[in-house]
Amino acid sequence: MAGPSGILFLLVIAMPAFLALADTPHPYCDRPCQNELSLHMYLHQFVAGPNCPNRNEEFVLTPGYPLGFGTTLIHDWTLTNTVNPSDTIIARAQGTHIQASRTNANGWYISQNIVFQSGRFAGSTLQVMGTLTKQSEGQWSVIGGTGEFTKAHGTIKYKMDPASNIEDGIRELDIHLIYTPNYPQATHSGTPPLAKLLGGCHAVDNCCCKKY
Repeated sequence: MAGPSGILFLLVIAMPAFLALADTPHPYCDRPCQNELSLHMYLHQFVAGPNCPNRNEEFVLTPGYPLGFGTTLIHDWTLTNTVNPSDTIIARAQGTHIQASRTNANGWYISQNIVFQSGRFAGSTLQVMGTLTKQSEGQWSVIGGTGEFTKAHGTIKYKMDPASNIEDGIRELDIHLIYTPNYPQATHSGTPPLAKLLGGCHAVDNCCCKKY
């Protein structure tokens, strides 16, 4: 059996190897941490038509079927922090809406990207799908995202705002998101082997680790 001096000698010899392992990032991440976020904005829909010079949507297809079935518009709606359409544009809702109902004249299917262009989320996007009906309130689904909103999912609750007028249809949006922040290093770091050997676990680079 090795005496105290022998054990001390072995520890001194092995210590550089343990330190090297501790400094080396390893993918022991169970999953990246997710963030939850609520946003509140106002969407401005300046309706299409020949007498609407400020319109931010245009007709693409008007097939002439009953109830406007198949009518298709492309839109670039603006989102601001207030009901004032002249305020700073935070994001744009860019996509299409299609009259998809044969029994309801207001059965619009929507597919759009919300593209953030100012503020902390500039350059990030949300992929959104849903419907618009004659009801003043409703929900859309968030089915994806890019940039800060990687792997986003959630809902957008909307309702018509009393400040709406014949030209500007204003919808108040309450956006609720769960997403994985786009930190590339989080996929390459995690619990180093030394911490694993000692039975520990800690979050590194936004990485939610398993406990070993």
